[in-house]
Amino acid sequence: MANLRVAHAYDRNRYHPPEVSGKIATAIVEPLEKEWKDGAHVLEVGVGTGRIGMPVVARGVQLTGVDTDPEMMSAFRSKFAGVSKRVTLVEGDAQDLPFADHSFHGVIAVHVWHLIPDLTRALDEATRVLRQGGFLFEGWDSPAMSSPELEIQNAWCKALEGMGHPVQRGGHRAALKASAVYLSAKHLESTERVIATWEVSHTPLEVVEALEDGLYSFTKNVPMELRFAAGRAIKPWLNAQYSDLETSIKTPWAFHLRTTRVK
Repeated sequence: MANLRVAHAYDRNRYHPPEVSGKIATAIVEPLEKEWKDGAHVLEVGVGTGRIGMPVVARGVQLTGVDTDPEMMSAFRSKFAGVSKRVTLVEGDAQDLPFADHSFHGVIAVHVWHLIPDLTRALDEATRVLRQGGFLFEGWDSPAMSSPELEIQNAWCKALEGMGHPVQRGGHRAALKASAVYLSAKHLESTERVIATWEVSHTPLEVVEALEDGLYSFTKNVPMELRFAAGRAIKPWLNAQYSDLETSIKTPWAFHLRTTRVK
């Protein structure tokens, strides 16, 4: 479980520019409004700090959010005082949702499948709580395959490997592939598209701090002392790469959305 400081740090690290948040919310809300003109109720699994849910709520949609981490949801609560009547947050597990069948018009899952031990069970639950004709929205951020931020991550992972603690990466992509296979086996048709692109500016030190704080999913099982040891280990490399560790480095990102209608 994250503490509140880490929850807010996660929110800053995974920040979407307002215009990107708006495009994501529009892509989710439009098909719901087209089908249910009198208002829709959506569930977000792994609602976290509300970076996806809050812009959706701002468009008039009723949102129920589920997360296993109360500190993440506490960070979300600090944002929605003006629309609190449209938001319900529940501490719970995506593998065992505490809701009746066919309760929601839409289910949102962004950057969460790779964190769930039994993905098939979570997908079964997500489709179970959807109404007939409801939508499953799966979203994810995708960075450029080559960027200074990725180079720093790779150097940090290499330092960990040298300490006898190799990091397993690629879990997020594997989960998305497994989800696509599941949906296809259920004879459900999906469409996938890039909703928005943008650039994120960090300093090299901020990237290292995010690694040390465990804000990337691949750092989840790395003990804190090793995260900081790897950060110290790459400082000479960082100093050789950058004359100023407070300089701004840019990483291009894209947000993908896979939309599946449940029959």
